[in-house]
Amino acid sequence: MKKVTPLFAILMFIILAGCSHEPPKGSDSGVVAVVNGVEITRQQVEYLYQRSAVPGVSKEESANLKRRILADLVRIELLAGKASEMKLDKTPDYSMALYTAQKNVLAGLAESRLAKNQSSITSEQAESVVQNTPQLFAGRKLFVYDEVLFPGVDMPLLESLDKMASNGAPLNTLLDVLNAKKIPFRKTLIALSSERIPPSVLSILSQLKRDTPQLIARKGDKISMILVMRNAYPAPLEGEQARRAATAMLDANLKNQALSKAMSKLLDNAKITYYDEYAKTAAGNKTLAPLPVPDTKTVTRKLYKSIYLGSGLAVSLILSVMMITAVMRTFYSMLWLPILWPDATTSANRAQHYDIRQTATLTRRLYLLGLMSLIGVALIFEILFLWNKLAVLALLGWTAGGIIAGVIASRLLNAGIVRARSRKTYMIIASFLAVLILVSVVMTIRLSHL
Repeated sequence: MKKVTPLFAILMFIILAGCSHEPPKGSDSGVVAVVNGVEITRQQVEYLYQRSAVPGVSKEESANLKRRILADLVRIELLAGKASEMKLDKTPDYSMALYTAQKNVLAGLAESRLAKNQSSITSEQAESVVQNTPQLFAGRKLFVYDEVLFPGVDMPLLESLDKMASNGAPLNTLLDVLNAKKIPFRKTLIALSSERIPPSVLSILSQLKRDTPQLIARKGDKISMILVMRNAYPAPLEGEQARRAATAMLDANLKNQALSKAMSKLLDNAKITYYDEYAKTAAGNKTLAPLPVPDTKTVTRKLYKSIYLGSGLAVSLILSVMMITAVMRTFYSMLWLPILWPDATTSANRAQHYDIRQTATLTRRLYLLGLMSLIGVALIFEILFLWNKLAVLALLGWTAGGIIAGVIASRLLNAGIVRARSRKTYMIIASFLAVLILVSVVMTIRLSHL
């Protein structure tokens, strides 16, 4: 995913929207400039500053950054005013660009919010990074190197190219092989300091001999790479400057990790359908760039997890209906079934076998009422816990299925010899079922964390 720069996206949005002619009011929204009658407020400058400032900068650097932001806003307002005079805001390009800018701004704000709740970086952590990664600070270098990227990970081809490079073949000879095989590639001359180079690439560059090609297979990205180190110049970074750079590096890593995790979750929960030429899959095709799709393994695990959680809820409800049946059998010396079950037995027939005049003792009643209250609370907790983990329709389906299956199981509970048992036996059965319900609730909650 290409990262959206929030400041750039916000500035673009301001350009396309013609800036705000009614700036927001607030305690810190004083006017800092007026351009052709349009006010630019302190709040606008501070808002953009907070999204572009590097932690730990000096007061002078902070003031200069705010002045640069204000200068950009003035230029933007001038350009926006001229665009309005030229009636560019009436063109189709404007509508499409405005829509794109709005989405970019929203995406940038979402990225900031998703990566916001990170712990602050301490000076000790920053100093530890400085001391433990000298290649990025005291031993920092400016690397100048060629990078060649081409699609696919063809191991026989890579081994052949690597053998040629080991025998002294220059980069151009390797590129001639790619051209002969009609494999598209992109060659770029790059000059970057150590901290801006990906660690995996930096470790290779640090060990490379000058002008010697090195083949790399990036299987996760399905891309192959050729690196050729041209030169490396010392560019040490020390003292307070090094600590500020380490702080910014740690902060960026934490935010990127949080954003990557959030994006993976969003993608796996999404339903994405591609049409026309974009419906073609890139699997096994070296010329097609892959499009974002949910991870099938993750989706399958999520499906199984939903089934496990729904089954746990259904089991809890089945046992609960059976427990209610046993409790009611204890309260009254007669057969009791849930009203969902069509019971054809008449009251006269019941009276022949059960003495409905007998009632349970007060102690027994209190015990069973307390047991039912405990199980009721457990079931409510289980349903609320699963509310955000299962789709609403799935939750309702498992609930209805559990209740219906519980009614059927209650019929079996009262069948045959069990029907003739005493109320004390049913109280023991109710207690045993309550224990099973609590076990089911606990197991369902534990399954949700797998």
